[in-house]
Amino acid sequence: MGETVVVSGGGELRELSLPRGQVVRRMALEGAGALCAGGGSLFAASRWGEVIWRLDARLLVPTGLFAGGPGICRLMLSHSGERLYALCGEADSLIMLDARSGAPLLLNRVGVSPCAMALDETGGRIAVAGGGCGEVIVLDAQSLRTERRLPTCGMVFGAALRAGRIYALSLDETMNSAVTAFDAVGVRAVRALPGMPGALAWNGGSLMAATHAGIFMLSPDTLRVRSVFDAAGRAGRLLETGAGLAMIDQWSESLLLREAGCWWLLGEQVSDAICLTARDT
Repeated sequence: MGETVVVSGGGELRELSLPRGQVVRRMALEGAGALCAGGGSLFAASRWGEVIWRLDARLLVPTGLFAGGPGICRLMLSHSGERLYALCGEADSLIMLDARSGAPLLLNRVGVSPCAMALDETGGRIAVAGGGCGEVIVLDAQSLRTERRLPTCGMVFGAALRAGRIYALSLDETMNSAVTAFDAVGVRAVRALPGMPGALAWNGGSLMAATHAGIFMLSPDTLRVRSVFDAAGRAGRLLETGAGLAMIDQWSESLLLREAGCWWLLGEQVSDAICLTARDT
């Protein structure tokens, strides 16, 4: 089987084939929200209870149940697949768990209603979008020790790292968006963008910044806008797939795929989505 997408929402998990979103398999999982996958396992956090399910990524069969934390909004695996990170928006905390046993390892307080996080290419650092605190928080991925707290233009919705630089997508004072880039010594550059902020993600050598007004491809060095195309709503998540760019629209809770310049509906009632490849299963 080629690349597929697993989505949570509507009281179930669904695996969808690309590029048209046919349902390959489904499993009832009431309250499933944030997702991540790797090393043959799929992890799904409960939106209502403070638990995380571990499932066989190929069969969507549960293989474990972990204690998590309140309001888990994002899950992420370490590059080695040994550590699982759970960002708890309601507890303003980042938790690190053993990905095999579910044993809690470390916890650190991060932001005010934090809403997104990213791991750098080396697996050594995590950047957390600190939400209402107006900062992006950078932590050591092994110890969860806070390394830097970097102020932005307002409430932070997205974070990214690459080549020693830290990026944040925030709401500015005009109720539009701003992308802020910080270098190794904290010097920052800011690019103003129209529209309410959505999500940050990488697309090859470009930084994608999504607002409800468009998806902007930025140069990571200068933040110059390389290109822009229409957004089908306000992106809560951006996913690169072999078939094209996918996004979750926060307003309609739909998963859409951009192919040949058009957006195609892949699924509705979507809380989160994760691409699965042969490496993940």
